[in-house]
Amino acid sequence: TVDVQFGARPLRRAIQTYIEDSVCEMLLDGTMKPGDTISVGKNSKKEELTFKKL
Repeated sequence: TVDVQFGARPLRRAIQTYIEDSVCEMLLDGTMKPGDTISVGKNSKKEELTFKKL
């Protein structure tokens, strides 16, 4: 959500928290490498995101 007072900063923080951190972990553990394409989804049973290498 874009907040008029704060602009897109809350959205930026959410992306960093929920996507960038997980992608960085996957790069560090070798699950993916730079240039790979991934799909991000939501686990229907849990409140968490899923990451799939395409």
